[in-house]
Amino acid sequence: MARRGGCVLNGCLTVLVIALVLVLGVMVWIMTAPGRYEDQAQDNLESSADGAKDRLTQAAADGTLLGTEIDRAVRSMNKRMSYVRREGQQVTVTAELMGLGPGMFAGGTQVTGCYRFEVDGRSVSVDEVSRETCRDLPVYRFRKPAEVAADVVVELRSALDRGGLTEVQGAQVWETVGVEVEDQEVAVGRLTALVWLSAEDGGDEVCYEFRATEKPRNVTADRLKTDGCHRIQREQDARAAADRAAQLDASAEAVERRLDGAVSDGALTDAELKRALALPRTDSMGQPDADDPVAVPVGTERSRTEVTVVAEVRPLDQAWLEGCYEFRADLRKQSVTRRATGTECLYQNQ
Repeated sequence: MARRGGCVLNGCLTVLVIALVLVLGVMVWIMTAPGRYEDQAQDNLESSADGAKDRLTQAAADGTLLGTEIDRAVRSMNKRMSYVRREGQQVTVTAELMGLGPGMFAGGTQVTGCYRFEVDGRSVSVDEVSRETCRDLPVYRFRKPAEVAADVVVELRSALDRGGLTEVQGAQVWETVGVEVEDQEVAVGRLTALVWLSAEDGGDEVCYEFRATEKPRNVTADRLKTDGCHRIQREQDARAAADRAAQLDASAEAVERRLDGAVSDGALTDAELKRALALPRTDSMGQPDADDPVAVPVGTERSRTEVTVVAEVRPLDQAWLEGCYEFRADLRKQSVTRRATGTECLYQNQ
């Protein structure tokens, strides 16, 4: 006859065995994880090499392999470890590549390998070589900016032939290491790009202007002074400043006309001055807002023949702009003039 506690004890033993198996399974999984992670990283490294080969093959399909195309095709983990040697139609690219895999801690698993790509015309082969090969390569130096600019011109001409200025604007060459677009401007039939090219010695970048035109279909490159790469932004800023000034001047002109009407009798009382400056701005619904005047007086000077008012001026609409104007009323000539004076009066009302 079985004892009552037997089943209970057997059940506890089963639970303990299952728990032990689970713990052992987790321990085995943890212990073997580094190998699995490294295998995955190695697979990714080989995929990187295969991808670089495919990109080189695509770039060499037209029979010409540009330096900018190589820089995009072979994405080395360290640009100083890349090396390009040309002998006629044969190009050899040696680079250290990296493969990433998961890991138990931040950063994951990393493996590196040294690869040599041989490009002969349109044919591309790749071999993994010893890591010492990459370590013994000459220190990487960017190519001369003029050489890079020549490659950029060739790529942009191809893009222009394929799809016009739209293709030029989004050309792959802009993604090349050492080619940094500062600004682009598109006009009718023309695209201008201001671009920084890395200097050969690793020093300050140099500025180039690339122009693509549809008629005639052409691409040109010119080296500019350092501040040349900010020309488009300066021109945009100048146009924006002119637009702001025009908005403020339109408001000031409206105030001037009201003052001119008030001084037509040869006098300008305080009440007339206040009414003239109280020209209301329009609210968001396009209605005049009497509590929001265009001009807010900052200071007034009077003499027997002249009244001078300095006022803070804002646009007639709800645009957020401010400026200072001086309105000078000549009581003898019964005329008013205005003059923009900058922004110094804005701080006098604070």
